[in-house]
Amino acid sequence: MPQEKFTKTSLHFRKKIAVFFLFSSTVAFAQETIPSDTVSSPAKEIEQVVIVGYGSVKKTDVTGSVNTIDSKTIEERNTTSPLEAIQGSTPGVNINSNTGRSGDGFSMVIRGNNSLIGSSPLYVVDGVPMDNIDFLNPRDIARMDVLKDASSAAIYGSRGGSGVVIVTTKSGSSARRGLSVQFDTSYGVKNATRLPKMMTGAEWWKFHQVAYMSASPATQTAEALANLYSLRSPVMVQRANAGYSFDWYDAVLRPGAMQNHYLNLSGRSDNGLAYNLAFGVQKDEGLIDNDSQEKYNLKLGITHKINDKFSTGANITVAKITTELGSDLAMQEAFRLSPLMSPWAIDANGNELVGTRFFLPGKLTYPNGTWAIDKTSTPNPLSEIANSSQTERVWQGIANVFFQYQAKKWLSFKTTFATGFTNTQLGAAYGAETNAGVALSGLRSSSIRRMDNFNYTWDNQIDMKHTFGDDHDFSLLLLQSQYYTENVSSYSYSNGQPFDTGIYNLGSGVQTSFQINSGYDKKTLNSFAGRLNYAYKGKYLLTASTRYDGSSVLSEGNKWTNFPSVALGWRISKESFLENNNIVSDLKLRASLGYTGNDNVDPYTTQAYLNQQTFYANGANLVSGWQTEALANSNLTWEKTRELNFGLDFGFLRNRITGTVDVYDRLSKDLIYQQQLPAETGWRYTFSNVGSVSNKGVEVLLTTKNIQSQKISWETTFTFTKNVNELVSIYGQNQVSDIGNNLILGSSLNPNYNYVYDGVWQESEAAIAATFGQNPGMAKIKDLNGDGKFDASDRTVIGSSVPKWQGSFYNKLTFGNFDFNFSVITNQGQTVYSTFHANFANVTDRGRQKIAMDYFIPTNGAGIEANPNNQNPRPGPQATGAGAFWASGMGYYRDASFVKVKNISLGYTFSNSLLSDLKINSLRIYVNVLDPFVFTKFDGYDPEWAASPFGVNRPASITTQFGLSAKF
Repeated sequence: MPQEKFTKTSLHFRKKIAVFFLFSSTVAFAQETIPSDTVSSPAKEIEQVVIVGYGSVKKTDVTGSVNTIDSKTIEERNTTSPLEAIQGSTPGVNINSNTGRSGDGFSMVIRGNNSLIGSSPLYVVDGVPMDNIDFLNPRDIARMDVLKDASSAAIYGSRGGSGVVIVTTKSGSSARRGLSVQFDTSYGVKNATRLPKMMTGAEWWKFHQVAYMSASPATQTAEALANLYSLRSPVMVQRANAGYSFDWYDAVLRPGAMQNHYLNLSGRSDNGLAYNLAFGVQKDEGLIDNDSQEKYNLKLGITHKINDKFSTGANITVAKITTELGSDLAMQEAFRLSPLMSPWAIDANGNELVGTRFFLPGKLTYPNGTWAIDKTSTPNPLSEIANSSQTERVWQGIANVFFQYQAKKWLSFKTTFATGFTNTQLGAAYGAETNAGVALSGLRSSSIRRMDNFNYTWDNQIDMKHTFGDDHDFSLLLLQSQYYTENVSSYSYSNGQPFDTGIYNLGSGVQTSFQINSGYDKKTLNSFAGRLNYAYKGKYLLTASTRYDGSSVLSEGNKWTNFPSVALGWRISKESFLENNNIVSDLKLRASLGYTGNDNVDPYTTQAYLNQQTFYANGANLVSGWQTEALANSNLTWEKTRELNFGLDFGFLRNRITGTVDVYDRLSKDLIYQQQLPAETGWRYTFSNVGSVSNKGVEVLLTTKNIQSQKISWETTFTFTKNVNELVSIYGQNQVSDIGNNLILGSSLNPNYNYVYDGVWQESEAAIAATFGQNPGMAKIKDLNGDGKFDASDRTVIGSSVPKWQGSFYNKLTFGNFDFNFSVITNQGQTVYSTFHANFANVTDRGRQKIAMDYFIPTNGAGIEANPNNQNPRPGPQATGAGAFWASGMGYYRDASFVKVKNISLGYTFSNSLLSDLKINSLRIYVNVLDPFVFTKFDGYDPEWAASPFGVNRPASITTQFGLSAKF
């Protein structure tokens, strides 16, 4: 059976945990001596570099807000997703699972939402810009550099408005002489856990009877309730009286599995040719059938230094991904059915025929066709899962080739051509015994959707670096860049196939059901950029950049704009008064101001193009025609973000304590938005520049090397992020909100705007309830304006739709050959509209399963004990009350705060003396547990994806992995 939900840990307890970790780290650090031979020297710190876009700088010379994540950190959690691998590792970066379903991936937001259309950062993988990096194998990634502030991201101009993540894959540049072989393999078992507690058969039966009580206590008798079911649902009554309770969890859920296998070959020859070749296989099986993903990756990187003047290289990454998504309604239907219903057919005596599925358990019949249960038309979830197919097949690849000419020691020219392609096919097929089949009166249906993308980027850059005397270091980058992307799409559909053909014979469907469409679009971006870096005596730092972008998707006269930035740095630790300080190892102040942008609209948006097919009557003939769906906006222009950032980098006690603190103020204006229009206009919507949004926050990163000795090392890392997101203005003013488009001034983007649920009207409040047109047992609303009535003016913003603060804690301990590490992430102060509770806490739905909950029961004559509960209204349609306020969803907002232990890993590395005879350089075995604990008040599936669509929402799981890593 699934593990019971581990929940409801108090805030007081969470604070104790945090204090304990902080105290432990401090005490251990204070007690441990500092052996000089084990501490990284400041010289080694200087050697570290940071990728800042079209180049790199020494870590000590960085003036912007940039975080680097190395390959060791990325590989440590042994996940199939690159974003999950770095979750919680960087302050200011919010990463969450989208749904919990295999293949649905993770989303990243840097420093808060700053766009109404989308706030995903720009990913640049080996020079190829893209929207996501789910296709990559985490073990192919050499490093990620996250450019968070506008000064750092301004070199990417129009595409850096939501931050930039530069992903560098492993190439031959770091390969050692000779041949090196690395092999990693692991296998893990995934089990559902922390499952919400649902009603038992007896609990649901009581709920069901209360929902059917009449309004008058005089007619509320046990006999009256029993008569409601005895004729059309005798089996349900028999099961209720017998204490029957079917476990739908056990019937639907199964253990999943996760596999990860990786082989890497690298080397360098004497003639300057270096290579890196890798092949990876990853498999992730979900918790129900037809929920899985397989990913195959091939990676090749080559670099060649031809001579002192010329060098060249290439990187190629190809991925084949097959994702089984099953039905978008599979999990939705899996737990909707009452525990008094089962998936099995029955015989003439009402006994279950286990193994023989019955398609509509809520419409169960005896073999002769008479009713056994007549309650709900929810399909059998086992039939929905077995007869639904959504298979996404993706081929995705990126490649780049560069040629560099070192004309002088201080002057170089580099040209890079990078290209990417994505071929995606989503095939869906639904049998007769599915939700889709029910909607089509028992017909089968199939569809194929294809999307093919091709893009290229051609960058030409000139780098000049020179030192004048011993004090003045200059570097200048000049860049010309051209980007091109095109999409080709097609869609075909039919239904009524005579037999199960899957997606491979759409032509066998009924011709009148055929649907066919196709599309094409392209986008280009031309850019010119320059960046100047200057350092005086290594103490006073200046970075200035500008980028001039021209986008094809914006209107004439608005296509080109400029994105400048400037940043200053002061290395205080280099000053004479701190130069040989035994306490302060590194201290640097940073300040930056920069502008980035966004042209986040589809091609042709500013033109009145014909994109909606319609038909006109020409006498007796039907004539096909076209019309425009959206009102064209010829004045649509760039979103532009101004960001001011102040930062402090520090290192103490020979860098035993290091970290950064950043404070930022980001204002994004001219936000592009798909604005809904009144039907009277004749258009559905238009894209407009509607307003501005502010993001202000603070970020903290702290790393402490608590113990460093020959046999024992202990390192901890803390991150803290607080971001305040606020819609500042719309339509040129800051007083009146646009409620219809959910643009609420003074609130975050996409706020929870609704009535405030204030409990349940009690029987003692009958007279007061009547003044509002309501009765005891109905949902109570807060009369916010005090006018003695409930109406739309009583709506307000409920909680915060984004976390008020986030944090993480990472610990790594090495003792001899053993290593132990764990990581914790937390989101606090976030309120979401829970789709889980909208289904399973909906008291107006009388026929389906519910979460184990308390609810109002009136005084009655049916022998059911009254319950003056104030948490949930009285079951039944009357719970909606006057104006159907309950139907607005006001009762389904939940606090989704959580503390989650992301992984716990224990490994053992064999000593070299044992491996030398086997010709093995390194061998480590380990056990790793993913998501073992969650502390939360949220009682749905998982707080991390609490707001995801209900049909694809998934229960939480724990994955236990066993693996080994060998190097030859």
